[in-house]
This record gives sequence, structure tokens and C-alpha cells, in this order.
Amino acid sequence: MFKNRLIIAGLVMCLILAMVPSVLSAASSTKEISLGSSTVQSTAPDSVDKVSTTAVKNGIATACWLELQAYPSTNTRALWLNVDNDWRYLSKPSSNIETSVQNAFANPDTFQVKVWYSGQKIVGLVVMTK
Repeated sequence: MFKNRLIIAGLVMCLILAMVPSVLSAASSTKEISLGSSTVQSTAPDSVDKVSTTAVKNGIATACWLELQAYPSTNTRALWLNVDNDWRYLSKPSSNIETSVQNAFANPDTFQVKVWYSGQKIVGLVVMTK
């Protein structure tokens, strides 16, 4: 019983020590933001400060196109879906996503593909039953 508690206490300490470097680095990355005559400190990462102004929209995919070999070869493979009368892409789709989307288009009476996109880029998708 005491041995089990000792093991659990050791694991908890390991988890705490593993979090310390990230806490310290976040605390050391404070930056000052000037707002008129006052100054505010921020520990937020730079990516939080750069908010995207492109809205995320959604729609149902009506056609698909899967790049099996990207051309030119410097491009990444992509899954293209026609949503809202325009082609949108998902870079480097996993084989599970490819299979699910292909099965949905093979059985259009049962399944449909709902897509969330920002501009031409797909940011999310789900295969669902009708």
C-alpha cells in the first residue's frame, strides 16, 4: 500500500517537473504593449496577436478530386472538394480521411461530406449520414 502511494507520488512529481520549463518560458516571454499613455504586459504567444480576418464558412461537398501525385512535385498532395460552387483543398489528407470521403461519394444516398473552409483552404470536414 505504501509502495503504491510512493509510486503515485513519484509520477505526480514527474508531471509537475515536466510542466516547469513551459511555465518558465511563458513567464519569460512577456512583452509590453503600449496603449496610449498606459503600458500593458502580455504573455500571449505571437500567433494569438495575429488574428485571421478570413471568416470560416461551411457547406456540403458536391464533388471530390484526390491528388494521387502532386504536380509540380514541390507541392503537397491535396484532397479537393467542390463546396459552394468552388474548389477547396485539404493539404496532406490522411488515408482515413481519403477513404471516408471516397466512401461517402460512392454512397451518396446514405452519406454526405460537410466542409468548413476559410478561403480556398479546408479547415475541417465530417462525413455524416443523411
